[in-house]
Amino acid sequence: MSQTEVFFNTVDSVVKPATLLMLLPRDQTSWCQQEGYNVVHLTYPLPQNSSFKDAMKNVNDKIIALGADWGLLTYGLTTEDAETLVSKLALSLADLKACSHFCPDAEVTHGFLMKDSQRRHIPVTFHLASSQEVLHASLLLLEDPANLGYSLPTHSRLPVRVYSYPLVSKSPPFPFSIQPPVSVNVNDKQSLDPYLRSASSLSLTRTLELLKAHLGPHFNLERLWEKHTYYEFIERDAPKTMSTMVTTPYVNHVPTMTGGVGYADLARFYKYHFTTVTPQDFELITVSRTGEAYVDQLKTWPTKFFSVGCDRIVDEMIFKCHHTTEIDYFLPGIAPTGKHIEIAMVGIVAFRGDKLFFEHLYWDQAGILVQLGLLDPSNLPVAGVEVAKKVLDPFGVPSNTLLKRWHESKGLPID
Repeated sequence: MSQTEVFFNTVDSVVKPATLLMLLPRDQTSWCQQEGYNVVHLTYPLPQNSSFKDAMKNVNDKIIALGADWGLLTYGLTTEDAETLVSKLALSLADLKACSHFCPDAEVTHGFLMKDSQRRHIPVTFHLASSQEVLHASLLLLEDPANLGYSLPTHSRLPVRVYSYPLVSKSPPFPFSIQPPVSVNVNDKQSLDPYLRSASSLSLTRTLELLKAHLGPHFNLERLWEKHTYYEFIERDAPKTMSTMVTTPYVNHVPTMTGGVGYADLARFYKYHFTTVTPQDFELITVSRTGEAYVDQLKTWPTKFFSVGCDRIVDEMIFKCHHTTEIDYFLPGIAPTGKHIEIAMVGIVAFRGDKLFFEHLYWDQAGILVQLGLLDPSNLPVAGVEVAKKVLDPFGVPSNTLLKRWHESKGLPID
């Protein structure tokens, strides 16, 4: 049985995908389905009596045949194999642009830090369990540009980055304890361990940040998000809205737990409980949006364009409307009151490739209820429309109006 397998890019909009070499066990190949990349998978660790040197020769041939810049992702790589990997990839090492190592089985950096022809570090990210203190300590000096041995342009990111994750396993590497987003199904039961979920989510985003910075592909996430909201609110077309999402998406409106998990559930929600119930006079005002400028090396967009993070958008918004319909997602079960409401809200929107994966939406539910007269704010630390107005005009609406003890500190020293 071959120890090497190729997974081809599945994103149609990526014309010339970069290549990822991934070293991980055969039963973890779902991690190889990376949108926007061709992936060469080497089963690792190799079976007993197999030659790592011979395996790398085969890998090298496949990387060269794919003919593109490439990146390296390893899981539990040993120091000995790291040294062999470098020596046996000499032909294509010039095209290696980035490396990411999960829980390497090592206590020293030798073999894991590669340099290009100018003796500069090939960008690398380490994801370590907090128990890997010795390896972490050996890498700390390299997170200081003064210790690199060469100067960095002010706009450059650090070539060596190290992240440590508490209370997760070193062996097997912690990502193996949770399914990758691409393989999640509606009825799957995954670990609810908060540290494991946090580590898996953060490490995936940090790896994508590295890969997209040096290999692409760069998707215009703002444009994709705005297309999605146009179908939601302007055309009010559920099938078109769903066409902007992956095959197993989810939406969670956190205060009311409305939305859906999986295509069928979410399509039903959009068709009958979202697009048809939004009041006609709604306004959606963007207050702020996370952003990062990328230089487009493929020239598929203008020379520079405004992308938003590497795999997600964070949108701060104000939603305004008259409560003329039963708004299932904001106020399920509440009959229309006709009153005007203004809502401060935040959306976290994640992407896989060029499709939306999930939305988490948070808003001030107490503020809505106060505005509709359904919640008495007199003895509670909540407010009504002032909450939204202060988000839009932070200097125009006073702070601490709900803080009954605010007067007690007046005139007291502040330094």
